[in-house]
Amino acid sequence: MIVGPDGAPWITDSGLNAIVRVDPRTRKVRRFPLPASAGYANLNTATFDRRGVLWFTGQSGVYGRLDPRSATMRVFRAPRGAGPYGITTTPSGDVYYASLAGSYLGRIDVRSGKATVLVPPTPGQGARRAWSDSRGRIWISEWNAGQVGAYEPRKRGWQEWRAPGTRPMVYAVYVDEHDKVWLSDFRANALVRFDPVTRRFASVRLPSTNAEVR
Repeated sequence: MIVGPDGAPWITDSGLNAIVRVDPRTRKVRRFPLPASAGYANLNTATFDRRGVLWFTGQSGVYGRLDPRSATMRVFRAPRGAGPYGITTTPSGDVYYASLAGSYLGRIDVRSGKATVLVPPTPGQGARRAWSDSRGRIWISEWNAGQVGAYEPRKRGWQEWRAPGTRPMVYAVYVDEHDKVWLSDFRANALVRFDPVTRRFASVRLPSTNAEVR
């Protein structure tokens, strides 16, 4: 669930195979079903671009866009099949998604809808979630590798850092207003902060066992 530019919650509903909007004033629910030709998408995450178009991912191997103004939807087949997971929009309006099964970052051309595959240095790293910082760098959580990765669009280059501890399992990634990178680590049962300037990690243990924060 995300909050759109209209102030309403927008939901990727896997059970309905639809995008759902809830009107915050009337509580009316509106469904935008995926076309039958798309099949079952196993919907995951959504983001709005700077034009107010909603983009979404489906782990079954699709990504798509919905224009709320016209209610038109289009679904695209992902370049490497199953895996599209987290998705993010940069300050300039570019849209990127992470593919868990495909182990890549996809850059979507918001005009044509075509996705370009960007492969991190570590093979099979399991890019799970993606988030943009204020500079437009894309940060990804690498589930299989236990790492955090960063893609710099201007330089077309990658950097990766392994999370602290034994066999980390990095699930979520979020970049705060100070451009500090936050991760959730299943195995360490902790929230982990990474400072891109000092390149140091700091961990905050969770009080509940096996919290598995997503």
